[in-house]
Amino acid sequence: METEIRNTQSDKNDIVGIETLFTGFREALDQHYNRRERIIKCSRDITYLSKKLIFLAHRANQKTLKSVLEEAATKKKEILELFQQISCDLEDANYYRYHKNISPAIQEYIEAVSFLEYLEHDRLIPKDNVDSDFKDQSGKLFFHVLAEDYVLGIADLTGELMRYAINSIGKGDHNRAIQVCQFLRILKADYDAFKIPSKSPLAKKMEGIKMNLAKVEDACYAFTIRGSEYPKEFYQHIVSMHSRNYEGMDVDES
Repeated sequence: METEIRNTQSDKNDIVGIETLFTGFREALDQHYNRRERIIKCSRDITYLSKKLIFLAHRANQKTLKSVLEEAATKKKEILELFQQISCDLEDANYYRYHKNISPAIQEYIEAVSFLEYLEHDRLIPKDNVDSDFKDQSGKLFFHVLAEDYVLGIADLTGELMRYAINSIGKGDHNRAIQVCQFLRILKADYDAFKIPSKSPLAKKMEGIKMNLAKVEDACYAFTIRGSEYPKEFYQHIVSMHSRNYEGMDVDES
């Protein structure tokens, strides 16, 4: 009788142990799911705001650069606040665990700020400058940017520079387009120096870099070599019509 009681108690303990174990599993899975959902949502918000920042930067052809940069500073602050909010979910090993979920947002942000850097200083933004954006008031880094994301974000910059160059031509600023073309050539040469595995995300973007440079080169060739064949007014009209093919943005102005 005592043996049966002990066995029954032992069975109950085993059941309680199993239930506790599975409760722990469920809580861990719920925590993982909730964290992942927060990161994905924040990543989408950052990506969307970064696209709006890029759209704003393209308006440098329409507004003064000073006014664009002042407005951009406000939008950058809003984006960085989102990065800081989500940083607690990306501490230590979790950063690498959820990196693929936040990486698109990091790249889009780098694309935006690197475009602004070029407009203001005619140069490629150093990674140290990107890192400094992610420091709090005490100077502590609250978010880490991998070199991989920096390189991928800069690769996307070439698309914005292509649009900027084409738009500059459409507005008659040929010298600016030539400057962009020269910058893109240097940038492409730097990327060509990389040994890129065929399955690397950068391998796919290399084709984009080549195409963006080719479009700018074709446009510069058109006004440099063939521009003399047309009256100035007629040629400018042709270039303006051509530039509209590259003006489309996937965010609205608001």
